[in-house]
Amino acid sequence: MDTVAFLAYLDGRQTRWRLVLDDCIDDAGEDPRARLLAVFDALKEWATSPSGFRSCAFVHAQVELAPPEHPGRRVVARQKRAVRDRVRELAEATGTPDPDLLADQLLLLYEGVIAQYTVGTVENAADRAHATARQLIAAATPHPLDAFWAGPRTV
Repeated sequence: MDTVAFLAYLDGRQTRWRLVLDDCIDDAGEDPRARLLAVFDALKEWATSPSGFRSCAFVHAQVELAPPEHPGRRVVARQKRAVRDRVRELAEATGTPDPDLLADQLLLLYEGVIAQYTVGTVENAADRAHATARQLIAAATPHPLDAFWAGPRTV
């Protein structure tokens, strides 16, 4: 495997994901809850992209890179930390008393959706995760449950 080309591929994937994520967060407006939920808007957009979504290139890279010292492992770890840091930053802005817990809960959900695109045991995984994330955010934040946070009645 050409390590330089592989690292360039991972870097490109990270850049494309960050652009989608940033656009969705910007489109979410000023409500910090909506901005946090936008992580799942971005995931849904990524999952339904015309190029097709099969899973996470970073998870696959981690599995395929056997030697622990392979430079690709550092890239994977850095990307996963960057996602967590961003989710935690967004969670903190909601006023939740425990932004670390909310970030971890949402990341477990986020990674679960990605896994579902590999195994396919949950239909409409991105939609279901979006609804679940909305409930987690609503339960963890001190804002009232207004109509927006009630979300769709079906999913």
